[in-house]
Amino acid sequence: MGMWCSAAVFQDSPVYLIPGMRVICDWLSCHPRRTLLTVLLILIPLLSYFAIYDFEIHSDVRRGFAQRGGRSIAEFQKFADFYNISCAGLEIWVVLVTQKRSTGERYMNMSMELLKEVERLDEFVRNTSTTFKGEVVHFSDLHKRDINYLFHWYKQAYLWSDFFADINLTFPIGEAMGHKFFIGSHFFGVNRHQESERGPIEQMEFVTLWYMSQVESFKEQQRLQALEMKLFELSRADNFSELISFDMYGDQVANAEMLRGTFHTVKLFALGVVLMIIFMAIAFRHISLKSQPILILGAVGSPAIATATTFAILGWLDFPFNSIMCITPFLVMGIGVDDAFLLLHSWRSHGNLPAKERMYMVIHQIGPSMAITSATNTLAFGIGITSPTPQMSGFCLCTSVAILFDFIFEFAIFGPLMVLFYDEREEKPRGVNNTISWESYTKVILSPFGKFIVVIATVAIYVSAFIGVSRMKPSFDPSKTFPSDSDLMLSLRKFERVQSEYSPVNFISLLPSLMDPLEKASFFEMIGRLEHSESCYGPERTQLMLRRFLEWGESQNITSLDYQYIPKFLADRQIKDKAVIQYRTNNGTVDDVWMNYIVICRGELDWNKRAMKIDKIRKIIDDYPQFQTSLFDYDSTIYDLIITVKDELTKAVAITFACMTVACAFMIPSISGASVATLSMLSISFSLLGFLSLWGQNLDPVTMINVLMAIGFSVDFSAHVCYHYHISLSESVLLNDVERMTKILQAVGKPIIEASLSTLICMIPLFFVPVYIIVAFAKTVCLVALLGLLHGIVIIPVCLTFFPKKRKPPFTRTPAHLEEQKESMLT
Repeated sequence: MGMWCSAAVFQDSPVYLIPGMRVICDWLSCHPRRTLLTVLLILIPLLSYFAIYDFEIHSDVRRGFAQRGGRSIAEFQKFADFYNISCAGLEIWVVLVTQKRSTGERYMNMSMELLKEVERLDEFVRNTSTTFKGEVVHFSDLHKRDINYLFHWYKQAYLWSDFFADINLTFPIGEAMGHKFFIGSHFFGVNRHQESERGPIEQMEFVTLWYMSQVESFKEQQRLQALEMKLFELSRADNFSELISFDMYGDQVANAEMLRGTFHTVKLFALGVVLMIIFMAIAFRHISLKSQPILILGAVGSPAIATATTFAILGWLDFPFNSIMCITPFLVMGIGVDDAFLLLHSWRSHGNLPAKERMYMVIHQIGPSMAITSATNTLAFGIGITSPTPQMSGFCLCTSVAILFDFIFEFAIFGPLMVLFYDEREEKPRGVNNTISWESYTKVILSPFGKFIVVIATVAIYVSAFIGVSRMKPSFDPSKTFPSDSDLMLSLRKFERVQSEYSPVNFISLLPSLMDPLEKASFFEMIGRLEHSESCYGPERTQLMLRRFLEWGESQNITSLDYQYIPKFLADRQIKDKAVIQYRTNNGTVDDVWMNYIVICRGELDWNKRAMKIDKIRKIIDDYPQFQTSLFDYDSTIYDLIITVKDELTKAVAITFACMTVACAFMIPSISGASVATLSMLSISFSLLGFLSLWGQNLDPVTMINVLMAIGFSVDFSAHVCYHYHISLSESVLLNDVERMTKILQAVGKPIIEASLSTLICMIPLFFVPVYIIVAFAKTVCLVALLGLLHGIVIIPVCLTFFPKKRKPPFTRTPAHLEEQKESMLT
């Protein structure tokens, strides 16, 4: 009977259709040592990467989360071309000067002594040097352009203001020698002690110094990071001056802090593995003490080796590692240990068969559902490779490959270990209590009252999820990438106060012909719309050199002003070398004049509102194509992400869901089983999105990857139940709903519970990593584990009972034969 069953049911399995699967089963069961040796010989050359090369992690809070192909990329390039610098590696960072922290005071009083001390700090920054890997790094090696000239102008004007009547340093527009200058880019929180900030600066909260660096290669980024980290550490030590303190905020400091969060995550991964081993020791208590350590090592080692192999292959291919990839071991470990539970449970349940037949039955029972879950997880993360952000795309590629390797190693490593070392303790006969408990459970949930409770609970979950989804808003900011306990957060909060009153948007435009009144009017119409757009200050604070040029022409009594006077104007204003205006000279004639001008707006702390504001501004300049205007905002790469994340999420989810549906239909050749598995994916994904929102997560690239991951992971729970339901329909034709579901849960119920618990245990340490992205992934995996468990052993069993069953007993079997089969299936 056992031999007949294995041959018959194996032919119904999709795994049986894979060419050579029988040969693979024979090889695994008959040659386990050779299999392990072959795997070892293949892995040694691959893993030698870690012995030959350093494992370097690339962290980039700005470009790593920038949208590939976004409009901001072209805007950055045009800005770089205007200033004749490279777009790659352009970084702007800031030093914020404040009152000495030890005084407890918030505001500084304006004085020459203060300005000299700020100037001394600027000189100190410019002369800073440090060492990196034995090399000396100087500020001048990486510095590109001086953008603090207005501060130095203000300091000189302040020095001479008592001697010259034509020097007027009224905030925010100062005037000297007939020229007006905007001084609001360096002084913030001005004159808060009086009703209006206008007038001479008496008090201020911050003085800012801005720096522009150029770091095109990863090595140069590391050199700049070493330099910025030295300044950051000096700022925290607060021993530069007795008069002032300073903070700093730069991308490279954020990158270093993100890397610190990564190392913290790696340490906690070790704790997660220890917790999982303890749990597995409890779950494997039926295995002898001699066999238990080896099988636990194999269950944990297979996904660990899969991850290491993936990292090694990516390393050999010179693919950059990023900090988000530190989550990959957690995810692959959870999936791999889940598969180990299923394999061990199936191996144990067929202990009366010889090794070869036993392996056949394990592959038949567990192989298809493992193949489904591995294929769908690989596919889900494979689709995630198309994520618009490089860091998320790299993470998805790494995880997708690692899951595929884990599927292979579960059979190539853990399978042979089962054959060689599985040995149970001496104990009483198994199965009776387990059968009774699952039978009692199924009777309760499949009773009319039980079904009613399940339906009500499901509706409550959907209502809660709908509330959460309706509240979710697109948002993202760089602080989500580094630890919330970082001292950098203190600098960021201060910088946000600066941004709340100073959020400049640069524009680069081809200037209109001054001889064409209509073109000139059209240009100033565009400027007016920009200046009066949402939260902008208006014309007073706009730094538009064309206005100054026209005013200068009037003061010089030039009746026919044209761009031939541009060189003289710049020389008179002493900004000829500041590259505010770019032009070409052909045979002494100035033409093709481009200008960089700045519209000053009030900043929004809500990044979604900021992104929407930039989107509206882009639409304004698009209405005037003749001026070829391009904006530049240093955060526009993040804004692109926020603007498009909803559409990207919808597209990615639709593609992933369609692929998962096709995969389920192929792997589960049953309309009812495939339909329930597909609806289960949709249910879990929707519920996850809603509960993530209720748990404080916004719609961002992290959420997009989380949802794709959830679609893949949700199949793990539904596939096992639905596939066994399909097999049960073809094998156990005389069972009623309670008997059929009892048989299914006997096969997969306990492994599903153990897999969910092991996943939760592995993820718990991640909640102690103070990084939004890491915690977001932990929340996702835990919610998917809980929702998947709920669907797998509660909702799906109830749903499957609503599908009609076709009972067509094989006519070649006698009633006695069928009764015998029914009893064997129940036991």
